[in-house]
Amino acid sequence: MRFDQSWLARLRVALVARPIPDELWVLGAVIAVAAAIRILTIDNQSFWTDEALTAYEAGLPFGAMLKAVGHVETTPPLYFVLIWGWTKLFGTSEVAFRSVSTLAGIALVPLAYFSARELVSRWAGVIAAALVAVNPFLIWYSQEARAYMLLAALTGAAFLWFIRARRDPSARNLTWWAVFSALAVMTHFFAGFAIAPEALWLLWLARVRPHTRARTGIAVGVVAAAQGAMVPFAFVDTSHGPGWIAAIPRGHRIEELSLEWGVDLLTRRIAPVYGLIGGAIVIALAVLLLAGAERHRRTGAGVAAVIAACVFLIPLALGFVGQDYFYVRNEIPAFVPLATVIAAACVAPRARPFRGALAGAPAILSGALTLLGGALAAALLALFCYSTVTVQTMVQLQRPEWASVARALGPAPVPRAILAAGGEQADPLKLYLPGVSWVQARARQELVTEIDVIGVRRPVPVVSPGQDRTGSASAGATQARGAPVPGSVAPAGATLVSRFRVHNWIVARFALQRPALLSIDQLSHLAPGFLRHTPMALLIFVQRPQG
Repeated sequence: MRFDQSWLARLRVALVARPIPDELWVLGAVIAVAAAIRILTIDNQSFWTDEALTAYEAGLPFGAMLKAVGHVETTPPLYFVLIWGWTKLFGTSEVAFRSVSTLAGIALVPLAYFSARELVSRWAGVIAAALVAVNPFLIWYSQEARAYMLLAALTGAAFLWFIRARRDPSARNLTWWAVFSALAVMTHFFAGFAIAPEALWLLWLARVRPHTRARTGIAVGVVAAAQGAMVPFAFVDTSHGPGWIAAIPRGHRIEELSLEWGVDLLTRRIAPVYGLIGGAIVIALAVLLLAGAERHRRTGAGVAAVIAACVFLIPLALGFVGQDYFYVRNEIPAFVPLATVIAAACVAPRARPFRGALAGAPAILSGALTLLGGALAAALLALFCYSTVTVQTMVQLQRPEWASVARALGPAPVPRAILAAGGEQADPLKLYLPGVSWVQARARQELVTEIDVIGVRRPVPVVSPGQDRTGSASAGATQARGAPVPGSVAPAGATLVSRFRVHNWIVARFALQRPALLSIDQLSHLAPGFLRHTPMALLIFVQRPQG
């Protein structure tokens, strides 16, 4: 008892002697807000296409999962190895699959704080943490079962330890930088655009610090070895890489990046050029405000700016000479460095009296710029909060509610075929409907008694006259769009049983007058008889009855 009393007394003295700084109380509140936003709505939406693929891969045996990742995914395997083991422990619900990303998204908040604090100041750290906590783009990917938020957290951790190793290249700092950097490059290839300049920077500094050369070289060598181990995956990925990225005009992708990072899915309602204008305004304000910062704070912001610029500019440059993978979500390693730059700008005018070009300026100018820094932080946080609430409350800005469609279809009492507009976008239906194999041979015939058609009410590309279902055009083919809703009249040999609406979908059930052996290819040719407009992308699969 005497020991317990002594320990409590020492604790009481320590708490009195070292009160918790105000900014740490604020940071704790910001982390709590970030956790609440991400956790409370984690299962509000169904899986979408890429998440469904993650779920399918995680359900495979380990060796088959690695093989599938190598042939289907365009990223290294670390995230998929982690999610494979994670779901064995916690199940396969939306919460279980997304919780890895959610935890990474929450961890990104203190990572942003410590990065900005060490480069700039404590209150810059608070602002950077707040920007990360309520950013709608980061919230979206914190609730998605894909590798992007893990990438953000690992590159964010590597950035923090790079900052520390840059200042003090101790064995501890270099080791942690190497660990997080190696894990990052094993998560996503775009991590290299942040890690490589950090490695080169550390090597450059080591040349004037002879006693640190060996351990710096070892740390960089470990990361290089990890990156080298991922090269086989890179070669495989280039054979089936996302060509759809290069198909989007590069200028449009650049405009969309700043817009999505600010308002996320509200981009569907805003012209992308406004994103470019808004991003340019923020950058211009940051440069203006940083002009009034103390030298070491400008230097800190410059370090973060260099790393962020490498993540943006190197893949853009590579797109002109090779594979073009520049896309908004791939740029997520730049978020913490960029948040650090913006946070530095928001607090910079408070740092010292202005010098140089602003020397002798009236006090009112200095005060105005100080207010401008606070206004920039407040405006960005308000914009992020508004966008987050809007995305979370507007159904049309959320992931398609495939779980509701599956509930509306109900269990399969008889063998039935599903025809869903949207092609691969409808893949999550396979997860929510029992008795459905993810991979089904197109030429294999299955007994079908019923055909359920799921059409969308919004216009999509549809098959036009002179064009077949594969999209091959012949003479007379024209571009056409229409709403591929199920027909109100059944084709010959079928009876319309029911037709109803589920959110933005129209669902119709047709009973075949005689059960038939049909393949997916045969069903594809029969599809126009069940739809008013046949979509260019149509997912077809067979569901078997259970029990």
